[in-house]
Amino acid sequence: MPKEDKQITLLIAGVLAWFAVLMITQVRASFLLANEFYFAGFGFFLAGFLAINFLTKAKQRTWLASGFILLQLIGFVFVFMTSRTSDALILLVVFAGQLPFFLSQRQSIAVLVLIDGLCLATFLLMWERGVNASLIAITLNLAFQCFALSVAHIAVRESNARVALEQANAELVSTRSLLEQTSRQAERLKLSRDLHDICGHQLTGLLLNLEYLSKTVPEPQQRGIDETKQIAKDLLNDIRAVVRQNKQSAQLDLNAAIDSLFAHLPHVNATFNQRLAAPLLSVHHAEVLLRICQEAVSNALRYGSEKRLAISLTKLPDTILLDVTNPYKARTQPRQGSGLQNMQERATELGGKVTIKKDENQWKVSVSLPYKEQHYD
Repeated sequence: MPKEDKQITLLIAGVLAWFAVLMITQVRASFLLANEFYFAGFGFFLAGFLAINFLTKAKQRTWLASGFILLQLIGFVFVFMTSRTSDALILLVVFAGQLPFFLSQRQSIAVLVLIDGLCLATFLLMWERGVNASLIAITLNLAFQCFALSVAHIAVRESNARVALEQANAELVSTRSLLEQTSRQAERLKLSRDLHDICGHQLTGLLLNLEYLSKTVPEPQQRGIDETKQIAKDLLNDIRAVVRQNKQSAQLDLNAAIDSLFAHLPHVNATFNQRLAAPLLSVHHAEVLLRICQEAVSNALRYGSEKRLAISLTKLPDTILLDVTNPYKARTQPRQGSGLQNMQERATELGGKVTIKKDENQWKVSVSLPYKEQHYD
């Protein structure tokens, strides 16, 4: 089933469960404003549920999602305390199906056990229900909650696997684009070297022989030898010009490789703020920059608060600069993980460096590589 169909199915199931609880429960509490709390509880729960499902920012920002989860929990408490029935626990099944999107499986189970434990205490201590009836009601609903939790957890893992597969495919496509260019460059350079080494050396030898003959043959034959020598010189110059032109045209378009990376990540909003004005002559520089860009994009998608990126490539007289910026909000300080270490090692191979900058709103990876406009073998 496509991802969109699954989301719609789960959304409809949640709304139907909410509506069913509304139909089968009624206000049984006798305290002041019980009626208002009862309907406000249903309103809070539905509002939080729909907000998480429809608002993109709620899915991307943990603090906002936590607010809507808390709103549903408050709504459940209002309904539970005013209806005074185990039927209200059905709302917790809907609630449980959303927890894996924001909490780990252990955290989700702990939250559900805590809530159900408080509900059991309410049955026994406040409402003085029978122990057997209370345990059956809580256990049965907890089983349904765990089932919903497991289904949602599988959906989350499947979604994460799909995103990881998309990203791996995008990286392969961009790498293939660079490899194709590298292969064409290697073939061009090999042809140039063969042309220079074989034909160039033979013509040089021919010129030396003609030079020797021009000094030993009689005067009447000198003219023909000089003409042949000039033709050989022109041919040697033409070969050298072709070799030089092939070396100059053997360039790598890093812009195209990065474009192909984002073309296969449709869920990512990438902006290429600044591109290289001309292709690179160095295979090593292009490969290192592409690999670092891939790693930076991977980290941004894994830890960033939004799937939005800004890329900037700048070529200075002696340096190439790469900047990857993405929105970032986190409560903890960033760690030096393997991804960042890989970027540092790749840059160090070419005498460059990677700088990580973070503030309250964004995460920025800056790469600086020494580079001179010359041919790199």
